[in-house]
Amino acid sequence: MNVENKPHQTWLLIGLTINLVATILHYTDNFIFFTNYPAPAGMHPQHIWIAWLILVPFAVIGYIQYAKGNFWVAYSCLCVWALTSVGGIAHYFFGSMSDFSLKMHIFIWFEEVTGLALLGFVFWSCLILREWRKERLLN
Repeated sequence: MNVENKPHQTWLLIGLTINLVATILHYTDNFIFFTNYPAPAGMHPQHIWIAWLILVPFAVIGYIQYAKGNFWVAYSCLCVWALTSVGGIAHYFFGSMSDFSLKMHIFIWFEEVTGLALLGFVFWSCLILREWRKERLLN
């Protein structure tokens, strides 16, 4: 790991941790109170926890690859994870605002905001800092 990258890695870890808390809260609430959440036809509660289990490795692998300096792999994995967090807003396509409790809104928006923050980090790292250039220079 590049010592110069350490502060950015710490910020990524903090952001991922907060986002993981947000997804755990939202996915758990969605699973437990599945019948209260408006959902597309054919969706079942087990789809929620299965999706979470499939998606979590993207966050973990993204962080590990970022720490190793494999930025393009990290960016790809982190974008998949962050976009699924941002995708939680799709709940509102299946019901009106009044169909959701305050708790549901809070969990959806907590995940939304933290997902946007992660996307912001990826774009900042890639487009502003251009950390991926360091990977190329080191190899």
